[in-house]
Amino acid sequence: MNMMSSTIGKNMMFRSVSVLLSLWLVLVSGSVQASEKMLRAFFDNVQTLQASFTQRVEDEQGSTLESASGMFYLSRPGKFRWDYNNLDEPDLPGQKIVADGQHLFFYDPDLEQVSRRSLSNALGQVPSLLLVQEVSSLDAHFSITDYGLTDGLSWVALKPKDEDAGYQQLMIGFSGKDIHSLLLYDGLGNSTKLTLSELKTNIDFRSSRFDFAVPEGADLLVE
Repeated sequence: MNMMSSTIGKNMMFRSVSVLLSLWLVLVSGSVQASEKMLRAFFDNVQTLQASFTQRVEDEQGSTLESASGMFYLSRPGKFRWDYNNLDEPDLPGQKIVADGQHLFFYDPDLEQVSRRSLSNALGQVPSLLLVQEVSSLDAHFSITDYGLTDGLSWVALKPKDEDAGYQQLMIGFSGKDIHSLLLYDGLGNSTKLTLSELKTNIDFRSSRFDFAVPEGADLLVE
C-alpha cells in the first residue's frame, strides 16, 4: 500500500513538473515572439524620435573606460543626430554624429576635424544606423536572436552578416513599445551601453535638424 502511494506520488510529481515545464516553454516562446514584434513594430510605427541619452563604455572586466551624455534625434529613413555634451567646457559644443540621408559626419571639436563617409557604406561600421533603416534591412543585414525578458527589458540581439563589420553584436532592449537601451559589443571585448530617456516619438522636426555644415577652421576628411 505504501509502495502504491509512493508510485502515485511520483507520478503526480512528474505530471506537475511536466506541466510547469510546458508552461515555462510557452512563456519563453511568448516572450521571444513579443520581443521580436517590438523590434519590428518600432520600425513600422516610429518615424521620428527624440531622446536624452547616457553612454558608458566598459572593458571586459566591467571597468568604465568612458562616459558621456547628450541628445539623440532620429528621422526615418536615413537621418539621425547624436549631439554629445562637452563635459569639460559645458558652454562649448561637444562631439556630433550626423546622418543627413546621404552622408555620415563625425565631428570632433577637440581635433577640429570632420570625417565624412557615404551613408550606404557605413552600416557595417556604425551600428546605430540600423535605427534609421527600413524594416527590410533587418533580415538583409542581420541575424536576429531573441533573448526575451531580462532585468525588466525585452532584449533582441542583432549580429551583422557582414564578416567585416566593426562590431560583433548589437542588442536592443525595449521597455514596452519604446527602445530603452542599446548594448554594443566590439571585437576587443569592450561594450558600449546607451540608455535613452524622455522619449518623444512621431513629432515634427525642422528640416534643418539633420543638416550639417563643416565648422569654420575644421578639417574635412572624406573616407
